Amino acid sequence: MCPVCDEVAETIMHILVLCKVVKACWQVFKAGINVDGALEFTDWLAGILEGQSKNNKANILTLCWSIWRSRNDLVWYNKRWTVLRIVAKAWEYLSQWNVAQSRGYSVPLIPTVEGDRATTWVKPQHNIIKITVDASIFQNLGMSGASIVARKHNSHLILAKSICIPDVMNPTLAEVMVVKEAFSCAMEMGWSSVTIESDCMVVIQLIRSSTPM
Repeated sequence: MCPVCDEVAETIMHILVLCKVVKACWQVFKAGINVDGALEFTDWLAGILEGQSKNNKANILTLCWSIWRSRNDLVWYNKRWTVLRIVAKAWEYLSQWNVAQSRGYSVPLIPTVEGDRATTWVKPQHNIIKITVDASIFQNLGMSGASIVARKHNSHLILAKSICIPDVMNPTLAEVMVVKEAFSCAMEMGWSSVTIESDCMVVIQLIRSSTPM
C-alpha cells in the first residue's frame, strides 16, 4: 500500500503523481500540470516535459525528487512531511542549485549600493518607500516568522505586518519568501517607487544578479 495515503497500492505513478497528497503538491508548486490520464510514469513525465523550458523542466524534476525524499523519510524514519514542506524543500534545493551554477554570481567584498552594510536605518530618497524585511526560524515550532515594515523618507511608518511561514526551516529560503511578500504588498498598495532592505546578503545579491529565483 502507498505509505503516504494508505489507500492504494504503491506504484511509481501513484507515489509521484496520483496520490492525493502528491496531487496537492503539484497544485501548489506549479499550476497547470495535468496529473491525470497516463498509466505509466515514464509516459506521463515525457508528456509534461515536452515543450517545456529548461527552468520548468528543472522545477518538475526537482518536485519529483522532493516527493520521493518525503516518501523515504516516512518509510524509513516515520517522519511525515506536509504538502508545504515538500514544496518548500523543492524550492530550497532549486534556489541553492541556481546559485551554485550561476557563473555570474559572487558576493562582493565591498558595498555596491549606498546603505549597504549599514547597522542603522538609512532613510531612502525623497518619494521612495523603504520596505524592511526580516525572517526568523523557530525550530521548536517547525516554522519561520517574518516581519515587513514600510516607511517613507521622513521615517513615517505606513505599513507593518508579520507573517508565518509553515514548514520552512532554511533561513535563506524564509528571507526569499518574505521579500516576495514585500513586493506583493507594494503592488497591492500601488507603490511605484520602493526599495527593499534585508540583512541577508545572499538574497540581496540574488535580486541584483541575473540568477533565476
